[in-house]
Amino acid sequence: MKLILTCEHASNRLPASFKKFVPTDIQETHRAYDIGALAVFRKLVNFAKPEFSCEGKFSRLFVDLNRTITNKSAFSEYYGELETRNKAAAEKAKAAAIKYWMEYRENIEKFVMSNIDKGTKASGNKGAAIVHLGIHSFTPVLNGKPRNTDIGILYDPARPLERKYAQVIKDEIKRLHPHMKVRFNYPYKGTSDGLTTSLRKKFGPHYVGIEIEINQKFFI
Repeated sequence: MKLILTCEHASNRLPASFKKFVPTDIQETHRAYDIGALAVFRKLVNFAKPEFSCEGKFSRLFVDLNRTITNKSAFSEYYGELETRNKAAAEKAKAAAIKYWMEYRENIEKFVMSNIDKGTKASGNKGAAIVHLGIHSFTPVLNGKPRNTDIGILYDPARPLERKYAQVIKDEIKRLHPHMKVRFNYPYKGTSDGLTTSLRKKFGPHYVGIEIEINQKFFI
């Protein structure tokens, strides 16, 4: 079994040509990045020593690495403002964003592709060949409504190996932190559009993709 750790919303950094169209105060909020996720991700990398790890270098306001590129929400509303001012600049920025998105995805897929077959054989065609943990965080309050959990574990309930690993992760968190509130597929569904969802479709049941969502109240 090979372990992958990723952090798609690690950074609030923006390319200089795009940054001036995004208000400075927005760049410092959860809309721009997953507050606290990068620190957790790097600690896990140091502790778990995964065979592969990567983190996003730009804000999701530039392009959301955790959405398919055809999803309208992959690109923020600030592209509209840029297009109104300078259509050619908007097209150039979007082309650069797509290239960055593709490179990020391709690096992960290349690793999975080169390891999943041998991992499947090693597990006797029964266990996970690849276990992928995507590290994220969520704002404690969204649209005036508090989020009622400390940690969310997102997975596809229809996939037996993902159910198994999700339960193991929850049990370990509760063992270490008994008072922590941990919920499955909250505050988002594990089957919604995202990196793990795309990789499941491409690589089948021996790929296990789980997203860990941590409440940002621990970081702000």
